[in-house]
Amino acid sequence: MTIQESKQLFQMSVSRMKRILESTPDDRLLWTPGPAARTPLAQVVHAANSIHHIHTAMMGTRYATPTMEEADAEFLALEAGIATREEALALLDKNSQTYIDWLDQLSEERLSDMVPLPFNLGEAPLDFMLVMPAWHTNDHAAQMDYIQTCYGDRRWN
Repeated sequence: MTIQESKQLFQMSVSRMKRILESTPDDRLLWTPGPAARTPLAQVVHAANSIHHIHTAMMGTRYATPTMEEADAEFLALEAGIATREEALALLDKNSQTYIDWLDQLSEERLSDMVPLPFNLGEAPLDFMLVMPAWHTNDHAAQMDYIQTCYGDRRWN
């Protein structure tokens, strides 16, 4: 996948997430189908923070948290710190724009560079990693779609 294609896929996934959040009623922003599940608002905050961490890895910095369990606790704390739709969207916009700006200056020659993966999982080529922010964001947008069906909203986003 080219840099431009990765950028377009990423922008589509962020737009999808924003559409879903916009269609989420205020009284459902903090609703969850179960005690361990993320709320729609937390899904957006999680995606925004993940975009930042994946982007940082693509620039060569390994995610410092040593285990998935510790990372989950860190993400949950970050998610709990944002309580409004506007704050969540601002974080998503900020981290998305930073990533897009980086993509705009990225050269094709760097695509074979190896990128450090979290949790001592090794490395992956940058050209493979370019799609991760889009895939991850889209996965969480799909979870938001599912949450909406749990409270009876069957609209397609």
